[in-house]
Order: sequence, then C-alpha cells, then structure tokens
Amino acid sequence: MIDFLIIGGGAAGLYAASLIPEAVILERNDICGKKLLLTGGGRCNYTHNGTVPEIMEHYHGNINFIRKVLYRHTPDDIITHFRELGIKPGNENGKIFPLYGDAHSIRDALLHNGNRIIRGKALSIEKNDAFFVIRTENEIIKARKILFAPGGMAYPRTGSDGSGYQLIKTLGHSIEPPYPALAPLELTPSLKDAEGITIPITIRKDKKEISDTAVITKRGISGPAAENFSYLLSGRENVTISFDDCDIKSLRETSGAALLKNALSIPPRLSQILLGPLAEKKIANLSKAEAAKAEEIITRYTFSCRPIAEGAMSTRGGVKTSEIKAETMESKQVPDLYFAGDIIDVDADCGGYSLTWAFATAYIVSLSCK
Repeated sequence: MIDFLIIGGGAAGLYAASLIPEAVILERNDICGKKLLLTGGGRCNYTHNGTVPEIMEHYHGNINFIRKVLYRHTPDDIITHFRELGIKPGNENGKIFPLYGDAHSIRDALLHNGNRIIRGKALSIEKNDAFFVIRTENEIIKARKILFAPGGMAYPRTGSDGSGYQLIKTLGHSIEPPYPALAPLELTPSLKDAEGITIPITIRKDKKEISDTAVITKRGISGPAAENFSYLLSGRENVTISFDDCDIKSLRETSGAALLKNALSIPPRLSQILLGPLAEKKIANLSKAEAAKAEEIITRYTFSCRPIAEGAMSTRGGVKTSEIKAETMESKQVPDLYFAGDIIDVDADCGGYSLTWAFATAYIVSLSCK
C-alpha cells in the first residue's frame, strides 16, 4: 500500500515529489522529465519573472481559477524553491533559466529526495472505499492518495499521448476536448524555400492577433508567434499573416527606382516566394493593380493553417476546472484524487508560463498530501 502515488514523472509530478519525500512516482518512460529536458531548447525556462497580475495575461482558461492557483505559489516562490535546491536563477528578458546548468540540472534537482520510481504505464484506475487500485502492464498498485499528472497530449513521443484523458473519464470526470498548444504551425501554401528565415510577423484570425518573431520552416512557421497563436486554432483554419506594413504609394515616392524585393523590410528571398514576378519589378513600374496586389500579399496573406500536434509543448483542454477545488487541486468527484499540470484545462504562452502553472498546481497538492 502506497500512501501517495504520483502518476507521471513530468514537471508537475517531479515538483510535487521534491516537496514530498515519501511520494512514489509511476513513470512510463525509462527516465523522468523527458519533455522537461526539451524545454527552452534544453536550457529550461522554468518560470517568468513578474508578479501574478503581470503574468496573468499570458494564461488561457478559467481566469478566477488560474489567479487563485498562481497567488498560492508565485514565480518568486518557484525561484526560491529552486534556489533551495541549488539552482541559481538567470534572467533573460524576464525568462528565468538556470544561471549555471541546463534542463538536466532542473530535473536532477527535483529528484533530490530520491523518491522511489516505479516503471510502468497506468492502464486503469479504480477507486475503492479507502484506496485506489492502479493496474499497469507489470503489476497492480494500491494507493491511498493519487496525484494525477500524466500531461496532456503534447509531444507524444515523450509520453504525453492523451491516454490520461480516457483514464480519468472512467472515474467520472469530464474532459474539455484537447487541442495542441504552444505548437508550430503548418501553412498552405508552403514557404519551405524560405526555410531558416527569422522575421517579426503579425498573425490574425477573426479579431485575434499575435505579433512576435517567427522562424520559417519546411512545414510552416515555428517560434513565439506560432506557439502563442496555436491555442486559438481548433484544427485547420484560415489565418492572415502580415510580413511587412509596407505602403507601396510611400515606397514609390522614396524608392521608386528600387526593385520591390529590395525595398521591403523582409529578406528578398522571402519577397520572391510571396510576390513571384512582382518582386523583380521596379516600384515605379508597378501598375495600380499590381501595387494593390503586392500590398495585399505582404500585409494580409491568407494561409490555411493548423497546429502541428507532434511538436506541441502544451495542450488546450483537459480536466474541467469546475470539477477541481482550486484551494487543494483535489477532485470534487473523487476524494483523494488530485490534479496538476497540463492535464488541467489551462494553457499558457511560451516564456516559462506553462512550467509556472505545473509547479504552482503541484505545490498546492503537496500541502494536502504531506
């Protein structure tokens, strides 16, 4: 009989384990923290500097629920906890990274308690009067309390394949349909011939827009602009992208003799892909119709777009917050069942906000389960 079992040795599960020495971790992978090791390009942007009111605009979901959680364990509290674990913070434009070390040092610091780790994937969970019965492919585990933190359906190759949703449904919970978040975007038509170019863009859908940096890839775009926009998409949808706020009339007055591709703020290689033959024309020689077409393409190009699920670092959707007690992260339906991290229907922008959520929810659970 295990007193406190953590299902999922990811960011949330490991943070809880760092606060509860007697906790046992059930992890399906050969190592814990597989996705954590990929964050921040392997450097691990583990939180974002700022007060709760300052960071709240970067979260999506039940705002009152999110606010209650973040006030219980703030970015400053997270930085302090990691300091106590030997991790000194480095601040890069508000993003907090380990000053020395990388994602491996974060993962290893969270395992400082030497918590027992059971290898296996939870295949079913049943609740008896006094304990849970968890079946894996190898054994049957009994536990009095469970922290359910298997992740959502982000980056499936790290273990977050969405199977946790079906498990938790069997215990009576409702699931908000999951979609990829913090994901690169696939674009049609393709910009693959401009692969590797990094540019500021504005991407829009209806009245929503995100302005940030994008990296052009073989399949579409990655980088902050794509990742922060991906939560707005529920599959393949049309979006418009502004690559330049050019005004052809003004360019004609200042740079009429220049080729159009050389007068824009974007690289000529990208201009040629977007504009075709128009890119090679002198601005002064553009007809009125050509100028209007070029301006429309550069400032409001329409793409068919979808999030690339296999590259997502987070998930929109999951266990409904209306079924969780914000004060304890305990299920309202099933006593002694707790939730933390990406399995909950809350997601956030890139910049350390998702890990802040994972750590804050795990901390609240630890107060109830020590």
